[in-house]
Amino acid sequence: MASTPLRVLFLTPYFRPYLGGIERAIEQLSFQMQRSASVEAVGVLTTKYSFPRCPQPTWDDQETTPEGIHIFRLSGFPRRSLPLYSVPLVWFSPLRLKKYLDEFKPDVVHFVGDGWFWGHFWAWFWYRGRARFVFTPSYHTLPLSRWWLKPINAFLSHIADRVVVLTALEAEGVHRAYRTGKDKLGVIGWGASIDEKCSQAPKKDSPRAENELEAKPLTVLCVGRVGSHKGQRWLLDTYLQARVQFKRSVRLVLVGRDEGGASEIEAFIAQHHLRGEVTVTGEVTDDELDEWYAEADLFTLFSRYEAFGLVYSEAMAHGTPVLTHDVGANREVLLRGAVVVPRFDRQNAAGELVRLVNDDSARGELGRQAQQYALSEFAWPAVAGKYLEVYSDIAA
Repeated sequence: MASTPLRVLFLTPYFRPYLGGIERAIEQLSFQMQRSASVEAVGVLTTKYSFPRCPQPTWDDQETTPEGIHIFRLSGFPRRSLPLYSVPLVWFSPLRLKKYLDEFKPDVVHFVGDGWFWGHFWAWFWYRGRARFVFTPSYHTLPLSRWWLKPINAFLSHIADRVVVLTALEAEGVHRAYRTGKDKLGVIGWGASIDEKCSQAPKKDSPRAENELEAKPLTVLCVGRVGSHKGQRWLLDTYLQARVQFKRSVRLVLVGRDEGGASEIEAFIAQHHLRGEVTVTGEVTDDELDEWYAEADLFTLFSRYEAFGLVYSEAMAHGTPVLTHDVGANREVLLRGAVVVPRFDRQNAAGELVRLVNDDSARGELGRQAQQYALSEFAWPAVAGKYLEVYSDIAA
């Protein structure tokens, strides 16, 4: 174990005020690690961009959040990057990056995601021998057009002291694609933001009186960036097929930042006369998202791929059962409290949606399983403790 408290620096191309799934995970890890006596300080080295490649020149160069996270931001040139991949094709000052490193003096640098090679390389170049490095790649099977990423990620896996991925499925892919030695590979999943109210009592999913069913619609929730990747359009087609068999009123709520898909969704809603039944909220605050999780009776998401699916565990922690399909690590991660249908099998998905909407008992039991599973497996304190073991081990 490390004998002195550690200074941990996360390196990621995007961070506050923008908070996607990876950024929320970094934030939660930071909160938990600051409570540990084995950590002296936590920082995040990032850019003045929000996802995907949106320049934010007015953001501060440095700030310390009320929770004590030190944030260092780099300006890029040109501001409008080439629309090829994340932000590696933007120039950032290596000397400014070194200045931030020297100011924070990290003992451990944790690369989260594989979309910012410039930052990864210069952080390693300036602080190799002075800090230890952990790499958590966002592993996907790469199409031919992105095979140029393979040597980059292989290099990062080679220079890192430890490569930590979210699932066993990812670990096998990283080992095969990047020739990462299994001796330095580890598996630690993300956690869920769990409010105290989540663990106090199971969700209200007992059978309801008929007049109550008529008075209040059952809420089906989907959380994710509104674009092609998260599959909201496919979900709407599935919902349209299933709704003719619903035995009670239902509302479908789509929560998430617009990333090019909202106009098509709104047109679909208007075309099929679903206004008032399907709601698109746009981006919401953490407190508002927590309220939607608490309100939801069923959570559903049909992404093209999910490396881990943080939103699933967050919904499950609130006692909300999950309906999704077999992509990425869904089958590995969603062991209880979820129905996982074959990939993009609309008939099967619509059938399960009908069953879970109409059968209060089945939905209620699935929700209880979901909550028990999430509270035991995906609490952030436990996840942070696993990462601290890794940091302490490599820093010793």
